[in-house]
Amino acid sequence: MSRARGAGRVLAGYLPPLLVAVVAAPWIIAGGHAWPWHPAMVDLDVYREAGRTLLTGGDIYTMKAGGLYFIYPPFAALLAVPLALVGPVVAELVWLMLVVGAQQAVLRRCGIPAGWRLGLIGAGVIIAVEPIRTTLGYGQVNTLLMALVVLDLLPDPGRRSGRWHGVGIGLAAAIKLTPALFGVFALVARRARIAWTSAAAFVLVTGVSAALLPGDSRRFWTGDIPAGTSGPQYVGNASLTGLTTRWFGTGAEPRVAGLVLGVAVCLLALVIARHWWLGGHPVFAVALVGLATNLASPLAWTHHFVWVLPLLVAVLTDARLPRWVRGVGLAWAAWISIQLPLTVLPYAFGAAAHYTWWQDLLGNVTPLVGLAFYLGLALDLVRVRFSARRAPVPAASAMSGR
Repeated sequence: MSRARGAGRVLAGYLPPLLVAVVAAPWIIAGGHAWPWHPAMVDLDVYREAGRTLLTGGDIYTMKAGGLYFIYPPFAALLAVPLALVGPVVAELVWLMLVVGAQQAVLRRCGIPAGWRLGLIGAGVIIAVEPIRTTLGYGQVNTLLMALVVLDLLPDPGRRSGRWHGVGIGLAAAIKLTPALFGVFALVARRARIAWTSAAAFVLVTGVSAALLPGDSRRFWTGDIPAGTSGPQYVGNASLTGLTTRWFGTGAEPRVAGLVLGVAVCLLALVIARHWWLGGHPVFAVALVGLATNLASPLAWTHHFVWVLPLLVAVLTDARLPRWVRGVGLAWAAWISIQLPLTVLPYAFGAAAHYTWWQDLLGNVTPLVGLAFYLGLALDLVRVRFSARRAPVPAASAMSGR
């Protein structure tokens, strides 16, 4: 009886968002068809073509699918091979089920109770949160990578970190490099086993990929791959490099400035997130590290900001967070979820170079508020540490120390 009840709770937490995803997927990205069912998962097409290219002995970094290059490490292409062995509709359905399952796993590990509440919240997330919705619509990998990290760092309540925790972070970093920051975070957050396990997993699968695909590995790790289809100035790039190139042009100096700002935010995020992690706010801490990787990446399209999901859960459910943190965090998360710039601004290639001042300001709200949020959290941490040092030592403690 208890097994049946448990299975029912699992289905209740999974079926509502899955049904919403199946219905909504063809409408999310232009070019999809509701009947016969066929969403326009253009990024999934790139993954499948990369897998097909490996099977035929081609070059994964010169092939194109729908005008898009494959720009991930070779390990990601190896994982894409099974997708190339099935038809497009089967691949799309399987991918959709995996992405929805990953989303629900993240919500569950962030503290949302299992059952119908989890299912209804998950369905609402697909509708209301643009990075989650468009990741699903494009057939992107972002939600799956987030789940690999979250399942490592936020284990089931009451369970200690297992010996395999860290493997997910290593695999995520081997698929797309930015999750490697979580390995560093695990180290500074006193989770050394997770950190070293993630490093070992990354080295192992990257080494196996290099042995199987030496030419492709050499090209990727020496930077001899396509740069992508849109430059950093495009308004869909919500990173700090997007901010600097939209304001100051696409020359070397603005690009370097964006990268330097990104490194600074990552360093701040590690220090700040460690404080909140050790203070008993792990969901908020993980969200801060994830969003820092988005801000620091040279190209972080709006659908890469899936880390807004744990941020939303943290600021809406963790009443112990300071009021200003919850308020600013919720405002930033709501803006990321709505993505107003993509609705009201011209976003054809090169359009951002001709924005007016208010269009420039509107297009840069995400990185600007994000930068201000991290600076505010850093200043608040300095204040807390300074106040703690200046606090008088209780008399009893002073006497016991004599």
